[in-house]
Amino acid sequence: GINAEYGDLESNYTRAVTAECQLPHLIKNDNVTNFREQAFQWVQTYLGGPWARADLKHFRCKGMRGDLTNYLYTCKLIVWDGENDGLKILKTEKDVPTKVTLKVYGEIDSHQGFNSVEMMTLNIILAERHYVPRIHAIFPDGRFEEYEKGRQLRATEIRKAEVSSHLADFLSEYHKMVMPFGKKAGRLEDMLDHYHSMALSVEFEDEDKARMLKKIIRYNIEEELETLKDICFPCHDEVVFCHNNLSEGNILLCGQKDDRRIQVVGSDLSAYNYRSYDFGNFFASMQFDFGSPKYPYFERDRSTIPSEGERREFIVRYVRRLDLAVANQKIAEDKIFEYSEKFMLASHFLRGCWGIVQADVSELQFGYLDYAWRPSRHTSSIRSSTTCRSLEC
Repeated sequence: GINAEYGDLESNYTRAVTAECQLPHLIKNDNVTNFREQAFQWVQTYLGGPWARADLKHFRCKGMRGDLTNYLYTCKLIVWDGENDGLKILKTEKDVPTKVTLKVYGEIDSHQGFNSVEMMTLNIILAERHYVPRIHAIFPDGRFEEYEKGRQLRATEIRKAEVSSHLADFLSEYHKMVMPFGKKAGRLEDMLDHYHSMALSVEFEDEDKARMLKKIIRYNIEEELETLKDICFPCHDEVVFCHNNLSEGNILLCGQKDDRRIQVVGSDLSAYNYRSYDFGNFFASMQFDFGSPKYPYFERDRSTIPSEGERREFIVRYVRRLDLAVANQKIAEDKIFEYSEKFMLASHFLRGCWGIVQADVSELQFGYLDYAWRPSRHTSSIRSSTTCRSLEC
């Protein structure tokens, strides 16, 4: 069963994605003085039931780590404190939770052509199909989701056969979905151009950040982008509905001890894209561990990047779950492997540009420029190589 498959992961690493942390308190309204009051207004307005009848003293809100773009909080309703110190007993209601996850969209969303209607539609559909946690309420600044305790899996755990097989199966099912969004090829090229343009427009007043940025862009990322496009395009890969963010930080072990399961999160970037990008992005991300408690809050280990044999095994598992004739399976495997190697470079380039922009706009505690610096060193080797084998050096 599931517990037998994933039970051994429980004792391997105790990092909790729900660990409390200090996060910036985002104030969205002028009539509140702190974020707790802001969040309380949201729960009263959008969750209703006992939340609407509660007083502020019934309400608890704590920050969580686990997302590098958005702000995560746990919101809890104190139904009764057990000692009756002035808190009235709140009558609960069926299907109305008393503990939820609050996700407040990060600043970068407003800088990247964020489409709130498409985002809402996407998450409602994915929740109905059980790809993401149940959504209790959606509002312009974020959403309330079902709370579920879990932890991020490390790259060394993700490489275990039972986990990697699950993820290959996940991608095969995800890619089969038909969604009501644009299906035209070219999203990846647009993403590369957009993040590249955003990164080049960033300027820092802080001297240390300005110095680090100068070190990053001295690799001439404009020339690297053109070389990267020559390598990756034109692309004749299949266009499918992609996750676009399958990475070490978005793979969780959730549930209770007798019902452990793997949950893939971070689906907000899902859209139609070249199929092999999901593979290249996943393979490239495996070198990063986002569980470090010290600045820059991540560690990098190239040895955790899947070997060529492991990448091929993952792809073979994926293709076997597709409805392909046996004669066409090897063709599909070779195509995905070829393009995934090229898209590993595209993933590194996007991560570098994204890190620069996040360092400029985000208040989250994370070493975004340090993170951008590492991918930029990889993309600097693009013009001398048409594959990603240099990533294993």
